[in-house]
Parts: sequence; C-alpha cells; structure tokens
Amino acid sequence: MVRRVLATTLIAFAAAGCSSGGDDQAAPTSAPPTSAGASIVDVAYRNGQVDPANLVVPGKVGQPLQVNVTSDRADDIVVDAYPDANADVAPTEPEDLDVTPTRTGTFTIRLAGANVTLVTVEVS
Repeated sequence: MVRRVLATTLIAFAAAGCSSGGDDQAAPTSAPPTSAGASIVDVAYRNGQVDPANLVVPGKVGQPLQVNVTSDRADDIVVDAYPDANADVAPTEPEDLDVTPTRTGTFTIRLAGANVTLVTVEVS
C-alpha cells in the first residue's frame, strides 16, 4: 500500500512538470497529505540535481512526515532543527526518513555533502 501511494505521488509530480530541468527559479511544489494524515514525499538527487526541484511541503505540528530519499551518491541527510532525525543515504540503499514537527516554523531537509536542499517544510 505504501509503495502504491509513493508511486502515485511520484507520478503526480512528474505529470505536474515539477522537474524543471535544472532551472533554479522553478515554482515551488507541495506534497499532498495521505489518507492516514501523514505526508509522504519522494525526492531524488541525481547528476547534481534535486527532483522535484524547489519542493515545499506544508506540515502541521504533530503530523508525521515521511521523506523517501534516493541519491546517486552516498551522503548525510540533515534535518535542520531536528538533529535526531538525521540519516545516511547511499546509491544502493534509499532512505525513508520520518520526522514529526514539534513546533511551527520552517525547516529544511538537505544533503550535507552535496550542500543541496531536498525539501523545505513549512509547519503551521
């Protein structure tokens, strides 16, 4: 079931044209919440580019967020403001990162070594 939701989310992003082909000025996109109340987001880092680019996800305090990260390089996933949620990703091993915001505000999830933002979360 989770894989079906993930595939549907990824297809929706592709159909919406979220990948900008490297244009850093692309409009932000957001991920819809799932029926269970948690948001599930798929993001990939390949050939120096994040796909979908400029991803902004709305969140709510106490609402779980699952970010599924794939990468063509080994790197550290850093969750600004939530260091206990940090993880590693490798080309052979995607990472499913779970974060439950505990306060309002904005935080980013990024690849430390590549110095790129994967997702920006706006928590209300």
